[in-house]
Amino acid sequence: MLKRILLGLAGLIVLLVVVVVGRTLMVPVAAPVEAGAAGSVDAERAARRLAEAVRFETISHQRGAAADDLARSDAAMTGFRDWLGATYPAFTAAASREIFGGHSLLYTWAGTDASLDPVLLMSHLDVVPIAPGTEDQWEQAPFAGTIADGYVWGRGTIDTKASLVAMVEAADMLAAQGFQPTRTILFAFGHDEEIGGGTGNKVIAETLQQRGVKLHWVNDEGGVIGHGLLPGVTTPVAMIGVAEKGSISLDIVAYSKGGHSSMPSPAAQTAIGRLARALERIGEAPFEARVDGATRGMIESLAPAVPFMQRMVYANLWLFEPVVRRVMAGSPASAAQLQTTIAPTIVEGGNKENVLPPQARAVVNFRIHPRDNAESIIEHVREAVDDPEVSIEPLDGIREASTVSNVEGDGYRLLTQVIGESFPGTIVAPYLVVGGTDSRHYLPITDNVFRFIPIHMGPEDMARFHGTNERVSVANMGEAVAFYIRLMEALNATEGQ
Repeated sequence: MLKRILLGLAGLIVLLVVVVVGRTLMVPVAAPVEAGAAGSVDAERAARRLAEAVRFETISHQRGAAADDLARSDAAMTGFRDWLGATYPAFTAAASREIFGGHSLLYTWAGTDASLDPVLLMSHLDVVPIAPGTEDQWEQAPFAGTIADGYVWGRGTIDTKASLVAMVEAADMLAAQGFQPTRTILFAFGHDEEIGGGTGNKVIAETLQQRGVKLHWVNDEGGVIGHGLLPGVTTPVAMIGVAEKGSISLDIVAYSKGGHSSMPSPAAQTAIGRLARALERIGEAPFEARVDGATRGMIESLAPAVPFMQRMVYANLWLFEPVVRRVMAGSPASAAQLQTTIAPTIVEGGNKENVLPPQARAVVNFRIHPRDNAESIIEHVREAVDDPEVSIEPLDGIREASTVSNVEGDGYRLLTQVIGESFPGTIVAPYLVVGGTDSRHYLPITDNVFRFIPIHMGPEDMARFHGTNERVSVANMGEAVAFYIRLMEALNATEGQ
C-alpha cells in the first residue's frame, strides 16, 4: 500500500513537472521586430522645440500660492498656447481649438468618417515646481531649455512636454503633407493636471459628454519604455497602463480629557497614545495582496523576456503565485501593484511640552487597488482601529480606482503594433498605474483608457521624475515623433476597428 502511494505521488510530481515545463516551452522567446517606415523625422528640430517649450514656466501652484507666482504661471500658459499656434501652423490650421478653464486646450482634427467614434490623445502643459533648495543641484538650469550632452534638460521634459511636443510635431508634419484622418483625433492638453485637473480635463470631459461624444479609446501619460526597471528583465519593456489606482485620505482623530503633563492618564489613554495605537493597528491590518488583473497580465507578458527558470515561474502563476507575491512584496514599488497601500502622511497633536492635548490627529492616504473601493477601505480601517475614542472620517477628494481596459481590444492591439514598429525588440506589457492621471475624467465616455508615452527611462531616471535633472534625449525625441506619426497613420489603416 505504501509503495503504491509513493508511486502515485511520484507520478503526480512527474506530471506536474511535465505540465510546468510544457507551459514554459510554449512561451515564445522575445525576437526583434523590424521598424516600419515613418517618413523623415528631424530629431534635432523636435529637441529644439521641446527646449523652447521648457522655457515657459507653466507651473501649477497649490491653492493659496502667492499672487505673483500665479500671475507668472498664467502668463506662461498664455505664452505656451501662442507658441503652439505659431510653431505648428499646419496642425493648428487643420484642427479646431477650444480653450477650457482659461488654459486647457482641446484640438479637434475632424475625420472623414463621422460615424466613427473619436480617439483622444492626451498630455498636459503644466509642471511641478522646483523643490526649494535644490536649484543648485541641477546640471542645467531647470527652465533654461538647454540642449547639452545629447539631452534636452529641464522641468517638464519627462512629465510631459516631450510627449506633447512629439505628438503635435507629428500631427503638424502629417497635416503639412495633406494627411487627413479617417477617424477624428482629439488632442486634450490640460493646464492643471498636477493639481487634479479639476478646471481643465475634467471640464473638457464633461463638455464632451454633454455633446454626446463617445470615445473609441484614450491614451494619456502613465507608462514608459523601461530599461532595467523590472528584476531579471533585460529587454526594454513598454508599459501600457490599463488601469490606475484610486485615492482616499482618512482623517484619524483620537480624543482624551487632556490636562497637565504632571498628572497624566496611562500613556495609551492619552490622545497621542490612542492615535499611535490606532496607526499601529492600521499598519498591522494590510489589505489583501494578490497577483491579478493588470499585474498578472504584466508578469505573463514579460515571460518571453526573462531567463528560462524565471520564465517557468511567470508562465505558471497558477502554481508559483505565492512565490511571485512574496518577491514583489519585498519592494515598495512592486508591492504597490499587489494591493491597496497605506501611507500615514500627516500627524498633529499638542502644542506645549507640559500640556496633554485633548485630541491628536493624523491623515492616512490609501491608494485604492481596483479590487477595493472607498467604502470598503473606511470599513476596513474602522474595524482595525476598534476604538470608540478615535474617529475615522474621509476627507474630500475621494477618487475610486479606474476600470481595467481591454487588452484584447482595438486600442491596445494598435498601440502594441505601433510600439513594435517604433521600438524593435521591445516587449509590450499591461500594468497598473499607481498614481493618478487626468485620463480618469474620461471614463464616463469611454470603456478603454491606456496610459503610455514613448519615452525611455532607466533606474537612474526614476528619480528625475518630479525631481532634479529631468531630461529627455535628442534621439528619443525623434523616436517619439515617429511613434505618433505611425500611430495616426495606423488609425487610418484600421478604420474599420
